[in-house]
Amino acid sequence: MGIHITTKIPQKYKWQIWTVGALHNLRYLLESIRVQTYVLYSVFFMASFILIVSMNKFSLHKLMNSYHHPFFDWFFKYSTHLGDGAVFGVLVLVFLFINRKMALVFLTSGVLTLLITHLLKKVIFYGIARPLGAMSGEELHLVQGVKMAFWHSFPSGHTTTAFAVFTILCLYFRKCKSQYVWLALAMIAGLSRVYLSQHFLLDVFVGSFIGCCIAFMSMSFFFNPKPTASVH
Repeated sequence: MGIHITTKIPQKYKWQIWTVGALHNLRYLLESIRVQTYVLYSVFFMASFILIVSMNKFSLHKLMNSYHHPFFDWFFKYSTHLGDGAVFGVLVLVFLFINRKMALVFLTSGVLTLLITHLLKKVIFYGIARPLGAMSGEELHLVQGVKMAFWHSFPSGHTTTAFAVFTILCLYFRKCKSQYVWLALAMIAGLSRVYLSQHFLLDVFVGSFIGCCIAFMSMSFFFNPKPTASVH
């Protein structure tokens, strides 16, 4: 007759085990991103940071808004939809037929993005004016056919969405060169918000960071580190 011994792990050790596992998982996810992808985002991040701390946000927006062209009016008018919340829904449906766990990742990321951006926009930083709410329309180049918003500027929800979505795709396609494309699409979506005078650069800068954090968090909920082949 066998003897079964059950050992109860003290709560403090459970937290230590969880912490070690979480750090190991984070390291695995961080290693999923190519060095060149980090460099590209770092350039975007640092360039934005330098501009933001060097100039008043209104003066900076006027300067950036002064550079426009009919092609970019058309390009950013449509590319801004890369940051629509509906993108989460599309990817959830697509991955239901490819990888159900990834469908859950996108669903979780979408919910987190919605909750976090609304908390920041509508509660913590309620009523902050967007460019058109803070400045006269005569001072700005506006793109015809774009429905303009006036309030709840910080942070940019479209940018948060885009960086959450495309960072998850970077993590899914581990070490793959397609990461350059995903990152480029996220940056285009973010910059479109400034070009269209829907947001200040500061809103986009912070939104990109929040989106990346949401992506890593969502992936860590459903994926544990294990040896897998890289996707190329």
